[in-house]
Amino acid sequence: MDLFISYSKADRPFAERLRKDIEALGNNVFTDAEISSGEAWDHALRKALEATHAFILVVPEPGARNSNNAFFEAGAARALGKRVVAVLPVSDESRIGELRSDLFGQQVFDGSKAHPQSLANSIVTALNAA
Repeated sequence: MDLFISYSKADRPFAERLRKDIEALGNNVFTDAEISSGEAWDHALRKALEATHAFILVVPEPGARNSNNAFFEAGAARALGKRVVAVLPVSDESRIGELRSDLFGQQVFDGSKAHPQSLANSIVTALNAA
């Protein structure tokens, strides 16, 4: 399965680990970091999202630099009819209330309570079931 993962710069280590674990399960994972600097970002993003089956949002910490980009990408994925799941990289149940209203109803995973490989397996299983 081809997946797109979006994250803020502060969550890069978490997202890279998640990416590797998801790829180890036989999936392809893309990010906006793979868009070359010469490409028109909006066109390249749409092309990448259209080529994927689902979208994983690593929910940024409040006030994280460029966090709106991650939410924008999630909204674009939803607009293209992609399944979106959210992952909280730290355990703080109060953060569930921070999710934008257009993400309510989506499956949310707590990335701090599960072993990384188990988290990746749970996400892939949920997306395959959709």
